[in-house]
Amino acid sequence: MKKSSMKFGLILVLIVFAIVPVLILGVVGTFTIVSYTDNTRLGELSDVSLSKAGMVHTVFEGYQAQATALAKMSTVISSAKGRNQVGAEDIKAVANNNSDIYDVLVLDAQGKVITSAQTKQDNSTFENFDAENMPAVSGIVSWQKYGDLTDAFFVSHEIYQNPEEKTGGLLGYVCLIISPQADSALMTALGGSYLDGSARLALIDADGNAINSDGKGTVMKASEVDSGISSNVSNIVSHVHTATTDKDVANNVYTDKSGKYAFAAGAVPNAPSWRWVGISDTASFSSFSSRTNIIAWIVVVGSALVASAIGFIIINRFVSKMHDMLKKMNNITLEDGFSSMRFDTKNDRSELGMIQSSFNEFLDEVNLSSQRYRTLASLADNMLFEWDFHKETMYCSDNLLAKFDINPEIATLQNGRFLDGLMNEEDSDRYKHDMPKLLKSKTKFTSEYQLMAKSGATIWVSLSATCITDRVGETLRVIGVLTDIDNEKKMEMQLTERASFDFLSQLYNRSTFTRMLQNEIEQRGGKKICVMFIDVDDFKFINDRYGHTVGDEVIRYVADTIRTKVDDRGGFAGRFGGDEFVLCFTDQSDIANAEQIAMDTIDQLYVGYTTTDGMLINVRASIGIAYCPEHTEDVTELLSFSDTAMYFVKKNGKTNYHVYVAEDSESGEYIDPEGF
Repeated sequence: MKKSSMKFGLILVLIVFAIVPVLILGVVGTFTIVSYTDNTRLGELSDVSLSKAGMVHTVFEGYQAQATALAKMSTVISSAKGRNQVGAEDIKAVANNNSDIYDVLVLDAQGKVITSAQTKQDNSTFENFDAENMPAVSGIVSWQKYGDLTDAFFVSHEIYQNPEEKTGGLLGYVCLIISPQADSALMTALGGSYLDGSARLALIDADGNAINSDGKGTVMKASEVDSGISSNVSNIVSHVHTATTDKDVANNVYTDKSGKYAFAAGAVPNAPSWRWVGISDTASFSSFSSRTNIIAWIVVVGSALVASAIGFIIINRFVSKMHDMLKKMNNITLEDGFSSMRFDTKNDRSELGMIQSSFNEFLDEVNLSSQRYRTLASLADNMLFEWDFHKETMYCSDNLLAKFDINPEIATLQNGRFLDGLMNEEDSDRYKHDMPKLLKSKTKFTSEYQLMAKSGATIWVSLSATCITDRVGETLRVIGVLTDIDNEKKMEMQLTERASFDFLSQLYNRSTFTRMLQNEIEQRGGKKICVMFIDVDDFKFINDRYGHTVGDEVIRYVADTIRTKVDDRGGFAGRFGGDEFVLCFTDQSDIANAEQIAMDTIDQLYVGYTTTDGMLINVRASIGIAYCPEHTEDVTELLSFSDTAMYFVKKNGKTNYHVYVAEDSESGEYIDPEGF
């Protein structure tokens, strides 16, 4: 490994485990600071706005106190009761002494104006009268009878015969028309900015009409209010409930930060239509949090740089020493599979020196294990090989190289240049299929193959192999053992072959023929199969007249004759014992001509043969035929049906053939009186 690449890797580790966490901390801190500063700023907006709202409350209390005082004056009570202008001078005095009051009205219970300080609504119904719910303090309403008055609200109070007890019946109402002009007490209470000039206090009624929402003392209808404020009016009205005491006001403050504005709002006591609203531009929030974040990021970045510098110095010193160690390790050479060099650790007592000493001990153990392994391999009869996946190298024992033509330098586990290159096509394909299964299962594997030896002979070997894996299950090596089993295998095959054939006829015996027929049926697909059952006619007579020696010659003659019908055509023949023979046809053209083949066989056998004593013997035979799947797909039934068809011929004159039909099975079993 190069020094630069190692240093790069360690620096990458430094970035991942040092700088990245600091950056993550900075990002998380940024969001935390933004959230904290927003909450702090909203809290400050709420507190200051609540304080200024107290002045607004005082102004509204003054309006309501004046309306209450007028409603209790005897002249006003008399005016409402007598529906005359007895208290007109008192009313005018109140209007003249308070510039906030545009007009003072005395109404009867039906809303008709009895007395007016400006006399502009005398003898008419109060244009904003609400008989069902006359508000103590109205919102901003429109006025028609005051030509010079655009937007104002009114404060009302009931007039009773006995005002202290509120008895004697409702006589009418006192109404103060309040015009929030620039020099009014209300505008004075609302005026001014706070929070570094970014906030102002406004009043908003339930309909969205606003006073001082622009910070300039302007009275605006709902349609004129800034959209960023008007879109939040419904939230403000719904979240802020009517407050009646100072305690209710303090506990009923709503804050929100939406779009370009932040809000703090509350109810005005005894004025259900109004909400005080502190309005601040959110840009001031961002500015405040940005200043805080800049300071935090300076600290974070500075910390990251200091940590990186310290880490880089440590890594650089470590990498330099590690590079020297790797350089020495790269110079180690391999001789006969083990290291011939060692680290010089006499004067090095550092941690790396301890690592080098441990590595020297490890090399000594490897050397010892390698020599032990090679010694055992040379003493054993078995031939060994080992494939190293990391180094992609093949080790072969000396006896393996002596017996087979293998070049370990170019060989791999499966590339046509190792064992599979010494096999026939069938075994090679099986070997190439077995190796991936071994690597996948990672369990011991055993199989048998034929290999071409250096002598040119093909010999049987047994291959046993297993995988050596690391702690996570990845294959490191494949170790295999080859055993020469040629003699044992050939002897086994001879015994198997002998056990499969009838000694006299050299045809398959009953069990072998039945097994092979079963395989043909299972693998036939959509093809047909034909079974032909042959029985020699009057075989007992031949044995009795000419002797068993001639009888054996007849058996061999029949076997040789019927063998010619299936050899090299995919079929096979067998002897079931005595004079019974069976043929299996798989060639579809032969099956189509099975009856003609049966007749030809009968004719050919009848031509006969000359015995060793010079006698001509004509052989007669009866043949039964059955088809799969036409008659059945069961092996036992197929043989039984062909046998039954043959018995049908026996019962009906012999020396002929017959194709099985279902009625044959109902006619009863034929017993050959001359059977063997």
